[in-house]
Amino acid sequence: MESSKVIVIFDVDGTINQTEVYAIKAYRKALEEVGKTGFSDKEFIERIGAPFEQDVRYFFGENQSEQVEMFKTLIHKYWIDGMKESAKTFEGIHQMLEELKEKGYKTFICTGRAPFYAKRLFGNLVSGIISCNGRYILYEGKKLYSRAFTKEQLDYYVHKLDQGKLGAMFVSDDKALKYHLDQKQEVDLEKEYGIEHLVDSLEGDFYTFDMFYQSQEHYQTMVEIFKEDLIINDHGGMGSCDCSTIEFDKGSAIAYLLDYFHIDKDNAYAFGDGYNDQAMFREVGHGIAMGNAVDVLKEKATYITDNFDQEGILKALYHEKVLDEK
Repeated sequence: MESSKVIVIFDVDGTINQTEVYAIKAYRKALEEVGKTGFSDKEFIERIGAPFEQDVRYFFGENQSEQVEMFKTLIHKYWIDGMKESAKTFEGIHQMLEELKEKGYKTFICTGRAPFYAKRLFGNLVSGIISCNGRYILYEGKKLYSRAFTKEQLDYYVHKLDQGKLGAMFVSDDKALKYHLDQKQEVDLEKEYGIEHLVDSLEGDFYTFDMFYQSQEHYQTMVEIFKEDLIINDHGGMGSCDCSTIEFDKGSAIAYLLDYFHIDKDNAYAFGDGYNDQAMFREVGHGIAMGNAVDVLKEKATYITDNFDQEGILKALYHEKVLDEK
C-alpha cells in the first residue's frame, strides 16, 4: 500500500495509554475506604471506561447509600492523582509508532481532551491529534482544522447548563474556562491542567466542554437535558464527563482528514475500546476493537484484537498487513 495514503488512528485510554497503572490503585483505595473489598485487578481493568452508573451497580448493587457519594469523591481524587504521577503508554507503543512513521503512514491520537493538554501528552508520538472529540485537529504541531461554537450555540449550551444547575469547563485553543464550579472542582482542574491555563471569561473561540454533576440523579438530569445535542462520555464516576456534539464528532473529524489527505476509506484504520469510539468506526474501512472493548463496539468492529496489555495493537497491525510481522 502507498505509504502516504494510509492513516492509523488511536483512542487513548484503554488503547495506547496504560490507564490500569493508576486505575487499579484508584479503584481499590476508594472502595476500601468505603468498606468494599474482595475485587480483583481483572475486575478493575474491565471497569475502565464504563459509565459510572454501571460501576455503581457492579460494586454496590442496588444500594444507593452515602457509600456511593463517598466513592465518587474518592475515585475522582485518586484517579487524578494517579494519572499525574503514573500515566504512561503501553510497552512497545513508542517503537510501534516509530515503525509506522518510518513507513510514511500518518498517525493520529483521537481524544476528548483539550488541544493544549493532548499536545503536551502525545504531541511527540504521532503525526497529529484529534482533540475536543473531533472539533479541533492538530497536524505536525499546528492547527489544521477547528470548529468553534457560534455565539448562538454557546448561549444555548450555557442556558442548558444553568437549567440543570451544572458546572462546566469550556475549552479553547490554549485555555479552559471555569463555569459555576465549586472550590474542590476548581482545585482538581488546577492540578490537572495548570492554573495558567484556566480563565474566567467566556470570550474567544471555544470548541467543547466538560460537565460536572453532584449525584446520580444530577447525572440523569444532565443526560436528559442534552439528549438531543450531545453524546455524554462519563469519566468513570469522577463526577465529570466530556461530550461529543451530535452534529460534529470524532467520525466527522476523521472524514475531514481522509478528504484533506486524499486517503481512501479502505486505507484508514482506527483502534478503540469505548462507547464513543463508534463514531470513529463509522468513517474508516478498518475498525479494530481491543479485546477489552465494550460489547457494542466489538459488534461494529471489522476485527477484534487482544487486550491492550497483550500487544493487541501490534497483533492487529500484523493481521491487517499494516506492519510486517517479525
